[in-house]
Amino acid sequence: MELRQLEYFMVVYEELHFSRAAEKIMVSQPNLSQQIKLLESELGAPLFNRIDKRITITEAGELLYEQCKHIFLHIKQAQESISELKQLKGGSLTIGVLPR
Repeated sequence: MELRQLEYFMVVYEELHFSRAAEKIMVSQPNLSQQIKLLESELGAPLFNRIDKRITITEAGELLYEQCKHIFLHIKQAQESISELKQLKGGSLTIGVLPR
């Protein structure tokens, strides 16, 4: 499972349309579909019900979406913490004093 696949999944979930999702993230629709199929294969469960040209979310898709929101929130928080550390806005300083 790759972060890119999870990002693709989230856009398809939000758009409920593979072509619009592909346009939004600027990838080809066949590539997007292939990545979703690989993700479904790895998870062993369908994430979307495909009925003609309409798609709906499966229970597994709902669960994955909720977890993806947490994953990407944690990634954002890690990036912000590292950025603050690089700018010396945060971190810790330990000072030692020798007794007389």
